[in-house]
Amino acid sequence: MSATSLPVEKQVEHVAERLVHDFAGSVEDAEVRSLVSASYSAFSHAKVQQFVPVLVDRSVRQQLRSRL
Repeated sequence: MSATSLPVEKQVEHVAERLVHDFAGSVEDAEVRSLVSASYSAFSHAKVQQFVPVLVDRSVRQQLRSRL
């Protein structure tokens, strides 16, 4: 099963895991997951759900990089 065939919620979980890994040692896991959750909530009602995981990833990465 490819990532694009997974439900959006599952894809966002994968985004959270990747971000936690990428920012380990710099940002607490709970903070990363909180940002992912908030970002996903903002995009959860988008008409085109296919791009939501990418948008969540970009949004959270920008927020985290601005803190470092």
